[in-house]
Amino acid sequence: MKLFGKINLSGDTIDAPKRKDYIIYVILFLIPFASMMYGDMKAFTHYEVNFWGSIFEGGGIKNFYEYGNDMISYYRANNIGGAYELIYDFPVYILLGIWGAPLWMFCHITGIEETSSMWTMLYAKSIYLVALAITAYLIYFICKNIKVSEINSKWAAYLFLSSATVFVEIGIVGQLDILAFPFLLLGIFYYQRKKYNRFIIFFSIAVSFKQFPLFIFVPLLLLYEKNIIKIIYKAILVLLVTIIAGIGFPQNTAATDIKSEIRNHFLEAFLGNKLSLYNGVVPLVVVMFGIICVYCYLTRVESEEDYFYYSILIPLVVMFVILISFDSNPYWFVYLSPFLALVMAYNSGNFKFLILFESIGMMGLVLNQYGGNYWVYETDWAKGMMLERLFGSPEYLITLKVFNSYTKMDYLSPVFFAIFVVCIATVIWLSRPKKCSQNDNVPIRRYAILRMLLNVGIALIPEFVYLLSFPLGKYLMNR
Repeated sequence: MKLFGKINLSGDTIDAPKRKDYIIYVILFLIPFASMMYGDMKAFTHYEVNFWGSIFEGGGIKNFYEYGNDMISYYRANNIGGAYELIYDFPVYILLGIWGAPLWMFCHITGIEETSSMWTMLYAKSIYLVALAITAYLIYFICKNIKVSEINSKWAAYLFLSSATVFVEIGIVGQLDILAFPFLLLGIFYYQRKKYNRFIIFFSIAVSFKQFPLFIFVPLLLLYEKNIIKIIYKAILVLLVTIIAGIGFPQNTAATDIKSEIRNHFLEAFLGNKLSLYNGVVPLVVVMFGIICVYCYLTRVESEEDYFYYSILIPLVVMFVILISFDSNPYWFVYLSPFLALVMAYNSGNFKFLILFESIGMMGLVLNQYGGNYWVYETDWAKGMMLERLFGSPEYLITLKVFNSYTKMDYLSPVFFAIFVVCIATVIWLSRPKKCSQNDNVPIRRYAILRMLLNVGIALIPEFVYLLSFPLGKYLMNR
């Protein structure tokens, strides 16, 4: 009987994910991963190569942004995809450059353009596989730290890897948000251990990739720090890596102007949704985030258990509230995935309800994105990738936009988003203070495997539409 792990009263096997579970997952994940190459991912491939190009051919690293934007003109003149401006802070490009060193050497020696081959693009994209593996391990590590059982901790890592947003936003889209996750989670780990200097250091690195971790940092800071002067001081400290990384680059150049312009557009969108108050309007996201900050500042965390609880629930609440409060890019919702996995493992006493609502909610989110943000997941992104190599290019390609018009997915997009909001809000409600409990005998496997299959099925919709183009493309496109 031990060969099958612990058996509960209903006859379900209680054990950790097995090697075959991971093998099946990797095979299923690699299908969307190798089938689609979004334009942003092509741009990241350019960044990996241009990092070294700026050093050896572009006048040194201080000219990185100018060199990159000069290359954009070359890409556009030669109809090369991924010709997007450089808008991130420099730490992102350092990491991409380190990973891209072999790619730059290969392209430099062979003389090929980095996005002209499926294999070079897959190498560039494979940095996310490393980030996913590290993130999954850190989720397991954090679960162990907050006294989740060994088995449930391992399932938490698996639940993260097999989440809908990982399949879609990393597998299909290939967004670099995942690169900040290891630093973000290390920051939370040291926060739980009350090693606040390391907490600030790792969050400072995460914030230098994208600013979303800053919105997690501030409420967590307010939970343990009640001195206003120290709060301001530590909030400035967390921006230190971002500030230092910008030193030495030329200012008032075309590259910095473009970077500032794009960031101003983002800020306008971030503050775009307004709440009517008295005789004016205020940004909704500021009100919602402000309420969370006030709650954290007024909350006194007295027990270790409460400390563990808030360290994983507050990030989930913050990212959920932030992302639904403005017109955000669809792939940013991947920030929910590690914290949903952590909460499901920590609140395993309610696991059956949590995984039910999480699964329905995240599938609703993806369907909303397919309908409302179809251009991110378009079938045209399969060009040059695995599906085209295996099956060829259809004479009449059915776009996801056309598919939406037949299935009414575009029309139902707001309904799917409403389902997402209700379901994830329910997950948070079921995990509210004093309502979390541990259950080491919950049969996670059957739910986790079913959830994974549903998630990969959702992720394969664009690939299915691409293959549907062969028998039905001419008929549908000519109607």
